[in-house]
Amino acid sequence: MEHEKLRIQLFDGSRRAEKVLVLEGVLNADTAFQLNDVARAQELEALVIDMSHVRSVDSSGLGVLIGLYASYERTSRHLLLAGLNDRVWELFRTCKIEDVFTRYANVADAEEILPAAVRSAAVN
Repeated sequence: MEHEKLRIQLFDGSRRAEKVLVLEGVLNADTAFQLNDVARAQELEALVIDMSHVRSVDSSGLGVLIGLYASYERTSRHLLLAGLNDRVWELFRTCKIEDVFTRYANVADAEEILPAAVRSAAVN
């Protein structure tokens, strides 16, 4: 069904070593691996996932987000989540993973905290 799809758009971030993935729709068992494939294809210092248009997330979606986060951390990169609505954030709390991710109100807030190393990559 159309209302259970996930639309993914990839944009340049404010720094050369950063991209922003904008998600729209639902992140579930049918769509989570679509996000996984796009995110893992990015060889960047930082990836901001804008989830402000995500209506719902299920356990498969959470699993992919956790896997992506672990992959980025393991390789000293940054994965940031922006725009999570209260309903999705409540799922993070219920699953006790709210301490894994920091919730940023929007992409600009997430980009602000990126370390100097990512900022300097934009200059080089």
